[in-house]
Amino acid sequence: MRSRSARTYVRTSTGVAEGTNKGLRSAYGSVMTDARIAPVEDNLLSFFAVAGDSGLLRRDAADDVVAVRSDVPFPTFNAVVGARFDGDAGARAAEVADSYIAAGVPWMWWATPSTTPAGLDAVLEERGLAREDVPGMYADLAATPATPRVDGLTLQTTDDADVFVAAMVAGFGLPPFVREPMTAIMRHFPETLNVIGYVDGRAVACGTAYLTGPTAGLYNIATVDDARGRGIGYAVTTTLMQLARGAGADHAVLHATEAGRPVYERAGFEHVCNLAQYVWMPPENGRI
Repeated sequence: MRSRSARTYVRTSTGVAEGTNKGLRSAYGSVMTDARIAPVEDNLLSFFAVAGDSGLLRRDAADDVVAVRSDVPFPTFNAVVGARFDGDAGARAAEVADSYIAAGVPWMWWATPSTTPAGLDAVLEERGLAREDVPGMYADLAATPATPRVDGLTLQTTDDADVFVAAMVAGFGLPPFVREPMTAIMRHFPETLNVIGYVDGRAVACGTAYLTGPTAGLYNIATVDDARGRGIGYAVTTTLMQLARGAGADHAVLHATEAGRPVYERAGFEHVCNLAQYVWMPPENGRI
């Protein structure tokens, strides 16, 4: 099962991405020897490309990058991914970055092993973006781990974007104003697999599996503060893996936090690459 709007990004034997709907440049910037890295990158790229066509976000008409924009003052809604620049890559990166800074809203740039133009780190550091290194992880779904029983926990799938986003906002501690635009985007992925964990009727955890061909990208895995440390996040993760396998995926990928990484390793995920997430926030009192 996959979103009706999804574009599947498939790499050929030469490492070229196909299936983009706006002629995204297919030349990769680096050679990757581990085939497990490609789905980590491609699922993320597909996610933002589809979100950019949701109507809420505006997607640049560019063939060398996926750049989505909005008036929502939160980085997720203003993002750059999949940069594959020819010529003076540093100048092109600066052009893109400066256009986001001029808009004055928080934004982010995802850099992956094959989408890191020469000089990108220096360009973004010079402009005050904060970098966080993110482990890219991969799991074979041939044998998914069992979901352990957690006292009082009930796991349910849902197609209700309002209910799911409410759980996600609570789990991540997001500002309330992101709920409405996030719900609008989630509705653009009508067949994405969404799971909510309930304890005593209260939503305490959630997670999403976004399917592109044989790849299941796990996103939005969160647990509210007072329910952490009980194995609920692990239960959500393994449930998503099982659902994704049942829907036809043969592997899963995700981008981990350092706190979540041990949970995912226990579920069978392996660290296969590093990604970098750069975030820019508007100046406050003369500082970024």
